[in-house]
Amino acid sequence: MSEAGQQSANELGVTSPTARYAGGASALFILYVVIFVGFIGYSLMITVFTPMLLDAKGAIVPASTPTGHRTILLGILLCLYPLGQFLGSPIVGALSDRFGRKPILMISLAATTFWYVVIAIALDATSLTLLCVASFFAGLSEANIVTAQSAISDVIGAEDRNRYFGYIYMSVSSAYIVGPLVGGKLADRSLASWFGYSTPFWAVFGLLIVTILATLVLFVETCPPDKRQRVSYFEAFTNLAWVFRNRRLRANYLVNFLLYLAIFGFFRCYPMYLVDEYKLGVSRVSEFIAWVGVPIVLANLWLTGALSRHLSTRTMTLWSGLLTGIFMIMVVMPRPLNAAWVTLFLTSMALALCLPSCATMLSLSASEAEQGRVMGNNQALQVGAEALSGLVGGLLAAVVVKLSLIVLGGVAIVAGLLLMLLVAVSQPATK
Repeated sequence: MSEAGQQSANELGVTSPTARYAGGASALFILYVVIFVGFIGYSLMITVFTPMLLDAKGAIVPASTPTGHRTILLGILLCLYPLGQFLGSPIVGALSDRFGRKPILMISLAATTFWYVVIAIALDATSLTLLCVASFFAGLSEANIVTAQSAISDVIGAEDRNRYFGYIYMSVSSAYIVGPLVGGKLADRSLASWFGYSTPFWAVFGLLIVTILATLVLFVETCPPDKRQRVSYFEAFTNLAWVFRNRRLRANYLVNFLLYLAIFGFFRCYPMYLVDEYKLGVSRVSEFIAWVGVPIVLANLWLTGALSRHLSTRTMTLWSGLLTGIFMIMVVMPRPLNAAWVTLFLTSMALALCLPSCATMLSLSASEAEQGRVMGNNQALQVGAEALSGLVGGLLAAVVVKLSLIVLGGVAIVAGLLLMLLVAVSQPATK
């Protein structure tokens, strides 16, 4: 390892995992920066689009539009980005196996930057149609998590992979704290006359330009030509069907999908519960939203790595999935509002352990040649579950708001029990 790489590794508290990687830990670190910046942009969509579309005085839809129609439009708009990711992730994963991680990552960053500019222009022009198109293609071109997981799988051994995948979700959760807090201020015209709904996205455009340059200079290819696999372009577009055809992995895919559905449903539904049950305003709800991000950062900064040294990946996935479901149901048990600080913290901590374990469990079950495809399919399942969770959670909440968290918590428990059955009938999993 280079001297600079070794120093960066020491700062991260790791020395050996990247020893066989020419770039060192510093070259992998840029991947987490890419993820952080990308998810800042995505978090802004929820933060900015919601008040913009629900505001009766907003110009992006006619003032006479009923509230019910506005919420439907908002749901469609917020589904377009994860829908694009759902369709694009398997393609990106397969293409990175063929052409290498860095070229695909650079193309993805360039395309994402372009579409964020279009989003900002659409907001300035108050064009809902252009905004929908730009949101979809921004998701379609987004490849940061797939590429990062594949690159980490290339150079990080099985014993450390869960910890490095955990850093990915730490980057995501940090972005979900920083993005809404900063973006909300940049969109507030009362703070500066030139602020508006497009301002946060212009700021992300600037961050992406810097990120592209940093990636070009710092990131070192992790998949050399001799390890690349030829893929059919048609196969890349139909890659997701492999989830169902691969008997060896499809049970793991199913477990992951159920856990993703429950976890992302939690993020969609608990704010609705807080507003309905405790009549909280936006300011108080935002405090709880920021609080939920704290245990995710803490878990992925330290706890995931610590537990990975003592527990197998399947064991971590099993118990964190079960606890996620149990704690999610506990959130809606009648109790004083202050108890929500505890139950939300516990739920968030459990799911923070579960998310990287799901990806690691699948990665360890796949061969080296399959990593890009498998991680791409897994990311597609994740964003597909994310898009579906909003619809499922909304339909359940329309009956009884509490029901959404109860049912989705039950889904997580079912996933944990299914994994327990798989462990019982298979050979012991490798750590």
